[in-house]
Amino acid sequence: MLHNLFRKGPAALAATAALAVCTAAQAFTPPAFPRIGGVQIAGPYDYSDGAYQSQLAKQSVMVLGYYPGMAPGGQSMDSAIQGIKAINPNALIFLYTDSDDLATNPSGSADASLINQVNSMKWWLYSSTRDAITIPSFFNDGGQTINNTPYTPKDAQGDDSIDYITKWFVSNYYRPNPHADGLYMDNVFTQPRVAGDWYRNGDVLQATDPKADAALQAGYQRWFSLARQLMPGKYQIGNVGTWYQDGSSLPSGYKDMVDGGILEALIGKSYSVEGYAGWQSMMSQYNATLGAMNAPKLAIFNQWGSPSDYQSMRYGLASCLMNDGYYSFTSSSQGYTGVVWFDEFNANLGTASSTPPTAAWQKGVWRRDFTNGIALVNPKGNGMQTVQLGGTFVKIKGTQDPSVNNGQTVTSVTLQDRDGIILLRQSPLQQPQAPTGLSVGSG
Repeated sequence: MLHNLFRKGPAALAATAALAVCTAAQAFTPPAFPRIGGVQIAGPYDYSDGAYQSQLAKQSVMVLGYYPGMAPGGQSMDSAIQGIKAINPNALIFLYTDSDDLATNPSGSADASLINQVNSMKWWLYSSTRDAITIPSFFNDGGQTINNTPYTPKDAQGDDSIDYITKWFVSNYYRPNPHADGLYMDNVFTQPRVAGDWYRNGDVLQATDPKADAALQAGYQRWFSLARQLMPGKYQIGNVGTWYQDGSSLPSGYKDMVDGGILEALIGKSYSVEGYAGWQSMMSQYNATLGAMNAPKLAIFNQWGSPSDYQSMRYGLASCLMNDGYYSFTSSSQGYTGVVWFDEFNANLGTASSTPPTAAWQKGVWRRDFTNGIALVNPKGNGMQTVQLGGTFVKIKGTQDPSVNNGQTVTSVTLQDRDGIILLRQSPLQQPQAPTGLSVGSG
């Protein structure tokens, strides 16, 4: 969960600029494969630095950190966003938000006005009807849990907690930064992580209680619905890393609720589904989650690891390429800051000429074809495999792992267990057959 890695900055900052007029999102053209996404929500927030902007602009979809009054390098965040878009006009930039926990003390916080409102309206999650004992955040970050559902008391304007929170983020995050392409909501769970009086009726529900699930889900459904109304023409994405996890079904209200989101740490963490349940379970989750999104289906396939472990990166990237998502690599030592770049990201596979595969292609190895090349992935547990390519292809020429990316012409390749590779065609396909059933936004 990105939540416990990004906290809002100090409030010893000037108030945000006057509300800007909402601007419609510019047209987005899905990029060529491989599609690259990024999560850069952690400090230092050097978004105004020209070199950093150039790195960020290599990504097609990214989530950046923000807090009210943030002025990276002394300039407005909106100016930094415009700087990135000046380099890559097609880049989509989202600002991080969360609605599930907050500090209780407004002193020195950029979120002071939000904290004051939650305190005054008693919008915390409580463990009894006395509204006296708040429940610490599941993330153990010093905050308390917000009851971010529609079942909280309404203020003088008729807003419950999630209505107010949505309007607050739109006013304090988006309106000062109208060139952002939308907001990113962290922790869009289907089930609470803590027990509490979710309906404010004196009934303390366990986190596994279906009634608690329904309350939380109603809150997130309201967030996305209202955010769309208040930000016409913009996309709304979230942390969808727990959707379809372990084969679970998705609540009906979550279908088509988001325009995209981050499948956080699909590979590389102790809680990664690939690690404890295997490659096929990971892919089932990835495919199902992407399928539940609205167009343009901005699914970010996030992997953690060492930037020098090229085989693991190729494995993750090739897995991502089996569908239409955006690949994001996070360095375990750096976390959600900086841009990690690999030779494979510079390859131009063009557009997909085949639909996402539903079965292995050869010897347990999976393949997907593109106009300018192919991607192969050998799942964990399949052992080392040598496959015949059915034609002549060219390995990309790189510097990071020259034993693999050496520019050689090949008709077969050997893949280690838990490995992948990108290969280029000698002659790009001129008129690829339009794949049937390919999701909107697939290029």
